This record gives sequence, structure tokens and C-alpha cells, in this order.
Amino acid sequence: MTDESRLSHPAGIEDLLLRRMAKIVSLGGGLVTRLCEGRFGITRKQWTVLAILARQPSLSWTELAARSEVDSAQLSRTVSALAARGLATKTSLPNRRIDVALTPEGLALYAELYPLAREINLALIGALDDHAAAELDRSLVTLHARAEQLSREVEVPSTGRVHGGTGRVRGPQRGSQ
Repeated sequence: MTDESRLSHPAGIEDLLLRRMAKIVSLGGGLVTRLCEGRFGITRKQWTVLAILARQPSLSWTELAARSEVDSAQLSRTVSALAARGLATKTSLPNRRIDVALTPEGLALYAELYPLAREINLALIGALDDHAAAELDRSLVTLHARAEQLSREVEVPSTGRVHGGTGRVRGPQRGSQ
């Protein structure tokens, strides 16, 4: 059975696209996480926010939350941690707008960390020749668009989980019936 047929006709969980991608992200992302935490003392979420802000000098809270795909509570903790280390600033503007920006120290950290994270990425993609890498890039764009479409169209029952919760939905409390 070829890899293509495993994707088109999965026989088990190990053949499912999302499971296979998650395993790659876990392995490759683990390298970046260890680099961020071990060498630079920042979390992966902090690295994500730092990297987004390095490419866009200042973003509103809403824009940063959308780009980082982090909920408001997590973003608040992440930005607060970056600010506490002198890597970012949070500025309140009129109309209840909050802008977040990197400090020169944050930009310097990004300039030191990004090439190392880029090297990990290049080492991973180095398993593919140029044609296969270009095809993967096109396929990822297509899959991303399809995932966005499905997220708008497909209704899936809620589990009651909120970002890593237990998944348990509480029933009626004793004595409340």
C-alpha cells in the first residue's frame, strides 16, 4: 500500500492525516520548544507572539489574538510574561484598543532565535527534494483552505471542553433537582 492510498483509505488512526501531521508537529515542534525554553527561557506561545510581532511592529490585541490563534486569557498571560521580561509592551489607546509591540530587547531575542528555529525547519524539510517541497507547500495551502471551509460548514457536537479541559460535562448538582 502506498502513502497516497494510506491517506485516501486510512485503515486506522495511524493513517489519519491529522494524526500524522500532529506527530510531525510534536517531534519537530519539540525541538523548537526545547530551544525556546532551554536556551532562551521563553515558552512556545511566547515565541509565537514574539515572532509575529517581529514581522509587524505593533498589533492590536484582536489582530494579535487572531494571528497567534491564542485565546484572550492565554494571550494576556503570554504578553504579560513577555512584558515582565522587557521583551514587549502593551499600550492602552482610545476606544478600548490595546496595542502590543516588541521592545528592542524583544527584537534582539527574535534576531537570535529565529535563525535557529529556521535551521530546525530547514533540516526537517531537507528530507524532501525541491520539487517535493514545493508540492508539499501547495498541498498545505490547499489543506489549510479546506480546513477553514470545513470549520465553517461542519457542525460537530460540543464536548464541553475548553482548551485542554477534562472533557467532562457536569450534570445536575445534588439537591438541585
